Amino acid sequence: MDYVLFVTGGPDSALGMLQSVMQEGDTFSAVAIGGEKLDEILDTCISAGASETYRLMDKAFIGSDTWALARTYAAFAGKYHPGAEALIFARYSSAMPMLAHLIRAQQFCYVADMERDDLGMIVTQDYGDDRRRCRVPSGSVISLKEGVDIPFQDKGASTSDVRILGLEDLELAEMSVGSFGSRVFEREVC
Repeated sequence: MDYVLFVTGGPDSALGMLQSVMQEGDTFSAVAIGGEKLDEILDTCISAGASETYRLMDKAFIGSDTWALARTYAAFAGKYHPGAEALIFARYSSAMPMLAHLIRAQQFCYVADMERDDLGMIVTQDYGDDRRRCRVPSGSVISLKEGVDIPFQDKGASTSDVRILGLEDLELAEMSVGSFGSRVFEREVC
């Protein structure tokens, strides 16, 4: 099975949780949107066993709101990992439900535990006063609950080049990202 981890903060617990469900032959790719400072975080993902790392960055992405970010995530997933078992956010992101909407997938928020059986993945969502155990359909979007501490195993993998993808690589129109692709309108303030 192929998993995609969207790094939206420190990846350590997300890497630990992902390693807990992966089996022999499974792969995962790590993805971040932003500048070069994210390369160190992506190198951590390589040391935890990521088969590929991507940094999505283009001047056209500057000024993106959550809708434009979701569109960028959707373009990435559709072109580079269309059959992913799960798209996992290291922590909740407001772009996550919009991504699920765009790719017509189910979403599971505040996931505190993941496991896998012969039928696929099962997650436990923790809403504080309510915990739900759910079977996760293939292709779902998952965000992990903050504060879950699951250490990851350093697999000793060496760092590799982070693949930089921009507007053209993702086949996005400039008017669909950045402030152009935003659902928020800018007004001049007097």
